[in-house]
Amino acid sequence: MAVPAHQRLRSRSDFQQVRSQGTRIHCGFFIAQYLQHENSAEQAPRLGVIASRRVGNAVKRNYGKRLIRNLFRKYRANFPNGIDLVIVLRSNFDSVSYKELETGFCEIYQKISAL
Repeated sequence: MAVPAHQRLRSRSDFQQVRSQGTRIHCGFFIAQYLQHENSAEQAPRLGVIASRRVGNAVKRNYGKRLIRNLFRKYRANFPNGIDLVIVLRSNFDSVSYKELETGFCEIYQKISAL
Protein backbone atom coordinates (compact mmCIF):
# COMPACT_ATOMS: atom_id res chain seq x y z
CA MET A 1 0.00 0.00 0.00
CA ALA A 2 1.85 3.04 -1.30
CA VAL A 3 1.37 6.73 -0.67
CA PRO A 4 -0.60 7.99 -3.70
CA ALA A 5 1.13 10.43 -6.05
CA HIS A 6 -1.19 13.30 -5.08
CA GLN A 7 -0.03 12.93 -1.45
CA ARG A 8 3.69 13.12 -2.25
CA LEU A 9 5.99 16.04 -2.90
CA ARG A 10 7.55 15.24 -6.24
CA SER A 11 9.08 18.33 -7.79
CA ARG A 12 12.25 20.08 -6.72
CA SER A 13 10.39 23.39 -6.44
CA ASP A 14 7.92 21.89 -3.92
CA PHE A 15 10.79 20.66 -1.75
CA GLN A 16 12.60 24.00 -2.00
CA GLN A 17 9.49 25.94 -1.08
CA VAL A 18 8.95 23.91 2.09
CA ARG A 19 12.65 24.02 2.98
CA SER A 20 12.94 27.80 2.54
CA GLN A 21 9.54 29.03 3.82
CA GLY A 22 8.50 26.24 6.18
CA THR A 23 8.81 25.78 9.91
CA ARG A 24 11.44 23.38 11.25
CA ILE A 25 10.96 20.84 14.06
CA HIS A 26 13.94 18.86 15.39
CA CYS A 27 12.99 15.34 16.42
CA GLY A 28 16.40 13.82 17.18
CA PHE A 29 16.58 11.15 14.50
CA PHE A 30 15.10 13.29 11.75
CA ILE A 31 14.18 16.89 11.04
CA ALA A 32 10.66 17.80 9.98
CA GLN A 33 9.82 20.90 8.00
CA TYR A 34 6.27 21.84 7.14
CA LEU A 35 4.43 24.53 5.27
CA GLN A 36 0.71 25.22 5.65
CA HIS A 37 -1.09 26.45 2.53
CA GLU A 38 -4.04 28.69 3.40
CA ASN A 39 -5.93 28.40 0.12
CA SER A 40 -5.92 24.60 -0.15
CA ALA A 41 -7.91 23.44 2.87
CA GLU A 42 -9.42 20.54 0.95
CA GLN A 43 -6.03 19.27 -0.32
CA ALA A 44 -4.74 16.16 1.45
CA PRO A 45 -1.45 16.46 3.37
CA ARG A 46 1.63 15.75 1.25
CA LEU A 47 4.92 14.10 2.27
CA GLY A 48 8.46 14.31 0.97
CA VAL A 49 11.44 12.39 2.39
CA ILE A 50 15.09 13.39 1.99
CA ALA A 51 17.83 10.87 2.70
CA SER A 52 21.24 12.11 1.57
CA ARG A 53 24.30 9.96 1.08
CA ARG A 54 25.48 10.99 4.53
CA VAL A 55 22.70 8.79 5.94
CA GLY A 56 24.38 5.69 4.54
CA ASN A 57 24.36 3.38 1.56
CA ALA A 58 21.35 2.92 -0.73
CA VAL A 59 19.93 0.08 1.35
CA LYS A 60 19.93 2.16 4.52
CA ARG A 61 18.50 5.25 2.77
CA ASN A 62 15.67 3.29 1.17
CA TYR A 63 14.90 1.53 4.45
CA GLY A 64 14.62 4.91 6.20
CA LYS A 65 12.35 6.33 3.51
CA ARG A 66 10.16 3.23 3.71
CA LEU A 67 9.83 3.62 7.49
CA ILE A 68 8.84 7.29 7.22
CA ARG A 69 6.30 6.61 4.46
CA ASN A 70 4.81 3.83 6.59
CA LEU A 71 4.47 6.19 9.56
CA PHE A 72 2.90 8.82 7.33
CA ARG A 73 0.33 6.32 6.02
CA LYS A 74 -0.48 5.31 9.58
CA TYR A 75 -0.95 8.86 10.92
CA ARG A 76 -1.99 10.73 7.76
CA ALA A 77 -5.47 11.46 9.13
CA ASN A 78 -3.98 13.38 12.08
CA PHE A 79 -2.30 15.99 9.87
CA PRO A 80 -4.36 19.02 8.84
CA ASN A 81 -5.35 19.39 5.20
CA GLY A 82 -3.27 21.67 3.01
CA ILE A 83 0.06 20.89 4.67
CA ASP A 84 3.32 19.94 2.96
CA LEU A 85 5.70 17.94 5.15
CA VAL A 86 9.37 17.23 4.42
CA ILE A 87 11.29 14.76 6.59
CA VAL A 88 15.10 14.89 6.48
CA LEU A 89 16.61 11.68 7.82
CA ARG A 90 19.69 11.77 10.00
CA SER A 91 22.34 9.06 9.92
CA ASN A 92 21.46 7.73 13.39
CA PHE A 93 17.81 6.93 12.60
CA ASP A 94 18.52 3.18 12.55
CA SER A 95 20.10 3.19 16.02
CA VAL A 96 16.67 3.40 17.65
CA SER A 97 13.62 1.17 17.65
CA TYR A 98 10.60 1.61 15.43
CA LYS A 99 8.58 2.62 18.49
CA GLU A 100 10.93 5.55 19.20
CA LEU A 101 10.70 6.70 15.58
CA GLU A 102 6.93 6.46 15.83
CA THR A 103 6.94 8.55 19.01
CA GLY A 104 9.04 11.22 17.27
CA PHE A 105 6.68 11.22 14.31
CA CYS A 106 3.69 11.61 16.64
CA GLU A 107 5.37 14.63 18.23
CA ILE A 108 5.41 16.27 14.80
CA TYR A 109 1.66 16.23 14.25
CA GLN A 110 1.01 17.22 17.86
CA LYS A 111 3.24 20.30 17.44
CA ILE A 112 1.68 21.14 14.09
CA SER A 113 -1.88 20.84 15.38
CA ALA A 114 -0.99 22.96 18.44
CA LEU A 115 -0.13 25.93 16.20
